[in-house]
Amino acid sequence: MNERREQSFRRDDPAARARRDVERRRRRAPGGHFWSSLALVGSIGWPIVLLATGGALLGWHLDRRWGTGVRCTLMLLSVGTTLGTWVAFRAAQGDR
Repeated sequence: MNERREQSFRRDDPAARARRDVERRRRRAPGGHFWSSLALVGSIGWPIVLLATGGALLGWHLDRRWGTGVRCTLMLLSVGTTLGTWVAFRAAQGDR
């Protein structure tokens, strides 16, 4: 029983782990991984930023026009952020 416990705590051979990692990398699709990852980051970040900023600017304009303090700014900032997050989530899921 003590021998079994020692075996369960042993680490794999480093050379075997390296071979397994190299083989795993070879099976991946070659090329384009960096650019597709960069495109995914852009398709997630920009909708949130643009819709939140657009909502805040539209709310600021409406607040100035109607004299409502910051009510419209906060409301449209929240709506823009929520909508941008939903669009980014859909982009991450691949449902564009």
